[in-house]
Amino acid sequence: MKAPIIFALLALSSPLVFADSLTSQVKACSAIQSKESRLLCYDQAASSLEQLAVEGFGQEQKRIAQEAPEHIEARIVTIQTGAHDKQFISLDNGQLWKQNDSSRIHWKAGDLVVVERALFGSFFMKPLEGGKKLRVKRVK
Repeated sequence: MKAPIIFALLALSSPLVFADSLTSQVKACSAIQSKESRLLCYDQAASSLEQLAVEGFGQEQKRIAQEAPEHIEARIVTIQTGAHDKQFISLDNGQLWKQNDSSRIHWKAGDLVVVERALFGSFFMKPLEGGKKLRVKRVK
């Protein structure tokens, strides 16, 4: 019983914690059974927030990208044509993506697509079963 508490406290006091995400610190605290020890763990995690902020200054996007998934799968709800024949693709998860290149697509509502990360913060969308990729930008 005391071993997980000691492990969590050692993990929070180590310098490696600051390279770790706050999410994993909070998860470690939530595993502690004793109310007092769990509260102490949460207090220590909260006190590391400022140091995490200072160490991560200027690299916020890098950290977000590291914690985000490499791709998502969704179903097309609607496809609308905008200015310059650019397509606006609405997905069943509420996201709205705009075509960012001049490719032509033959997709329709109900098709399953994959949105995946590309270089320099850009994204590609393609049919789940494979096919032509479309460079897209998230609007909503």
